Amino acid sequence: MTMVVASRGEVMAGWYTVSCSDCGGEIPVHEGWSNPPSICGSCKEKRKNMWYDKSCESCSATLRVHKEWNNPPRFCASCKESQKAKWYEKPCEGCGGTIHANRDWDHPPVFCQECKQRNQPQYKPCSHCGATFTIPTGTLINCKKQGWDLPNRCKDCRELFKFKPFRTARETDLLNNVVWRTYNSRGQLISESRDTEGLPGDRYREHRSPSGQVIGRTRQHEGVFNHNYRETSGTDGRVKSTSRDKEGPFGDRYSESTGGSSGETHQTRTRDNLFNGKKHRETW
Repeated sequence: MTMVVASRGEVMAGWYTVSCSDCGGEIPVHEGWSNPPSICGSCKEKRKNMWYDKSCESCSATLRVHKEWNNPPRFCASCKESQKAKWYEKPCEGCGGTIHANRDWDHPPVFCQECKQRNQPQYKPCSHCGATFTIPTGTLINCKKQGWDLPNRCKDCRELFKFKPFRTARETDLLNNVVWRTYNSRGQLISESRDTEGLPGDRYREHRSPSGQVIGRTRQHEGVFNHNYRETSGTDGRVKSTSRDKEGPFGDRYSESTGGSSGETHQTRTRDNLFNGKKHRETW
């Protein structure tokens, strides 16, 4: 602290100087002041110029911002509180863990990051048409939880098999060869089958998808007590389905098959086409 001296060398009573906390320059201070300044007028002006106004990005209210702030605020206190209230917690449908979601999101997540990392989408060829399709994370997790097999057909082929009954008709190709074509209830071609022979004596009916991919072979087998049955195997040799001829309580004859991609039981009966009089097989 330094006493203030007048121009004639006289000490001015009650006055002294202190150093500016910013620049170190002297500031005259009177001992009667209850709140003496700590920075000089020049530094006050510099500090004032470091502040500027900007608008809240949500409500356009005015925010005071300092030029030296690395992360200046984007929202006012009121808007920050409103945005905070939009966040909530929900359980992950895979593991039950906590997910933070926002009410403004159109599609809030259903699985946490850990479940997504453990169940990356898979890519595999469709067993019906051969095209590569994606099994998404949600399907992988749900199949694990329910104990289901993963889908082996693409979305388009799964759509084909939704529309029953299926109708199988005996037709001919461009070379007049006999083929059996199966259509869904919308008239969309599902498969085309032909009788053929592999090794000597190995006769079977080969099934192909509309894309020409072999999807299975059906062979006739003899069971016990002459209970013959037909067995359809995939290209990997595994049995896909088994069918037997049966007779209903009123003498109606039909074929009953079990297995397939759905694991359900289907019945196939011979029907007459009302438009052309030809017969076809109808599967439910």
